[in-house]
Amino acid sequence: MHDTIVDAVHHAVVAAAAAAFVALAVALYLLWRKKRMGATTGADALGSSQAPLPVLPLADVERATDGFHSSRVIGQGRHFTVYAATPGLAAKRMRPHLILGDPGGRRFPTALRSLTVPPHPNLAALVGLSEGPGERVLLVERASAGSVSLEALLHGASAACTQKQLPVLTWPLRAAVAAGAARGLAHLHEHGIAHGRVRPCNVLVDAAATTSRRRPRQAARVSDYGLSSFLDHEDDPGLLDVRAESDVYMFGALLLEMMTGRRWDSGRLAGWALPLIRGGTIEEVLDSRAGAPADKVESRLLARTARVALACVGNDGRSRPGMPEVSAILNDVEAAYRRRDGAEVEKVREEDGGEGRLSGCLLGPGRSVHKETLLGLPV
Repeated sequence: MHDTIVDAVHHAVVAAAAAAFVALAVALYLLWRKKRMGATTGADALGSSQAPLPVLPLADVERATDGFHSSRVIGQGRHFTVYAATPGLAAKRMRPHLILGDPGGRRFPTALRSLTVPPHPNLAALVGLSEGPGERVLLVERASAGSVSLEALLHGASAACTQKQLPVLTWPLRAAVAAGAARGLAHLHEHGIAHGRVRPCNVLVDAAATTSRRRPRQAARVSDYGLSSFLDHEDDPGLLDVRAESDVYMFGALLLEMMTGRRWDSGRLAGWALPLIRGGTIEEVLDSRAGAPADKVESRLLARTARVALACVGNDGRSRPGMPEVSAILNDVEAAYRRRDGAEVEKVREEDGGEGRLSGCLLGPGRSVHKETLLGLPV
């Protein structure tokens, strides 16, 4: 009996030490990166100034997750099983069949090792890697307890959704989520990284944002960025500007899903929704679960958001707006909702017949928004 107790205490101490080691290593790395990035700004913050992601011993990650025990599972996906590791961190363990079927060996590609960006409140950052025979694990910033993917909120796609009642996304919350996701993507693009897989399943919505009237600016966090070349087995991820254009296109698709409550469905959603948006009949595409616009102010805000989606999806690659431009517009829409929710007397000012500067910068002369042939093309 005494030996059993001693063994239990010994294992507990070893597990705690491993967890502390992982947390300390990542904390030291983040502190070093913050100081390093503070010394450079703008274009100087790219390229050689970016330190590679730290690679932690697989044995330590295993101990921090109790040997990838089922009780530590906090999420399931097509490519990864997600485990709670240390406070603030999650371990995304790649599914075995993907590793065994990869002729490239067990090591992470160089491109993945360089996915370092400064911290941002709308980004679930990739902070470390771990690998071994038959194992590949990503260490990422962990979402707050109760957070759920935008995919589940819009479509109820996961099995977990059948076990609990998920909140209906109101129009103000959808505006906050759209603006937050746009800020996260713009931050990635600013630091030379394209996401590559902009989809509702890769946008996490904070639990507090769905239950509180006061929505935090980190209501949404973008996750799983830069993994397309890894998961899709692409040898050449391509140039940033090409990949960034694809991000903008798929962000427009995401906006359409948020506005309509329908799936993208290989571009069929755009074929249905965009002609209605162009024709000014925005109300016909809105998700009925969120209700009709409360007033003319909200109608104008929804119209602006719809035109952002139109500019992202309807334009060809050379004419699409950049994510910073998209982010600025959606930030204004979110701010208008915040003013309204704060019971301020001042209303959103009408400019240029309700469109104003928000749509003019996207839909000015020369924008090829009429090109129907782009709607169903793969990115």
